[in-house]
Amino acid sequence: MSSSTNPSTLPNIRRVLTGHKADGKSTFIVDETTTPRLIAPGISQNSFHDFYRTKTVPASVDSEITTGSFVDEAKTDLSFLSPEGSTFRCADYAPGSVSPFHRTVTLDYGIIAKGSIVLELDDGKRTTLNEGDVICQRSTIHKWINESNEWTRIYFVMLGANPVTVNGKELGNVGLKP
Repeated sequence: MSSSTNPSTLPNIRRVLTGHKADGKSTFIVDETTTPRLIAPGISQNSFHDFYRTKTVPASVDSEITTGSFVDEAKTDLSFLSPEGSTFRCADYAPGSVSPFHRTVTLDYGIIAKGSIVLELDDGKRTTLNEGDVICQRSTIHKWINESNEWTRIYFVMLGANPVTVNGKELGNVGLKP
């Protein structure tokens, strides 16, 4: 994944992060417009906006106090997910795009903010999610298909999860690098 300009017709997103001053008072530590990263450069125009990431849950949210400066893990850790932590991001799917089948060992909460998208599972079953719908993706193999003529935007919160075990076999990450 690499930096890019926004290939979609959807607007870039403003991210505002709060924190603490040395005296314990609240402050704004980040107020900026995000720049999307292409999910698969040269293959697709689908992109991510990464807003926040933690390495662990419960999260440490005091780096500006304990280290003297804010550590922005969304910019310093560009991996797809945080296996023992959390990731807050948005994915923009181009019209006609299809993601590969994949599974991450995460619990993902998603909100369809704009457009519609088809969610297909590895058993061939499909459902169409529309603007305002939510999805709780529980470490299953799936792919996203934008069958519309418009860009689709989905907001996700991804939490590291315990792997599902079936008949003594752990179902791990598939199709995407964690």
